Amino acid sequence: MKTTYFILSVILSLGLVSCNDAVAATDLESSYGASEENNNALESIVFSSDTALLPQSEKDGLVLMREEEKLAGDVYAYFYEKYALRPFTNINKSEVRHSDAVLSLLNYFGLEDPKINEAGKFKNPDIQALYNKLTAAGSTAELALATSAFIEEYDIADLRKLIATSQNDDIKAVYANLLNGSYNHIKAFTRVLSGRGITYSPKILSAQELNEILAK
Repeated sequence: MKTTYFILSVILSLGLVSCNDAVAATDLESSYGASEENNNALESIVFSSDTALLPQSEKDGLVLMREEEKLAGDVYAYFYEKYALRPFTNINKSEVRHSDAVLSLLNYFGLEDPKINEAGKFKNPDIQALYNKLTAAGSTAELALATSAFIEEYDIADLRKLIATSQNDDIKAVYANLLNGSYNHIKAFTRVLSGRGITYSPKILSAQELNEILAK
């Protein structure tokens, strides 16, 4: 888990670069959102691994991802209330489904659900602090979109690490689908920014990594 200090420093350095070849922002903002194909694939996964052989590191990863997915969804819901941009509500719905998929794993392995049902409230103090900073960072619609792209970078980085270290096929299958969802989401947010004449500069991924995702 990245430290709150690091996250704060990244948020404070969020850069928005104007460009001249803006496309129709209204069309982009009404169309981009969740991938039904990816969500349907996520819901079709059938678990079959031995529930007695899950190491603590895998359990900790599931607990973390349950709250990280709620974090993303809660931030997007907050931004939608402020700015009424369609991608926020579309992707919020996807994040709810992602969080529910992690809950299915928690239930399958007999683990306690860390989720607090109240919006913007979290058991993990680092995630609580991060939620507070992220929502504060979105003080304009453009900064909210850039902050949302950053959230997807954050998820991508964590999911890649968890997939690389996981030995459980059920968990890896769910994480792989969450990762594909995050690829779709960061594409949506960066393209809406582009439609507003702004180029998003990645803060965790390299420029090459982001370009490869956007080209998918």
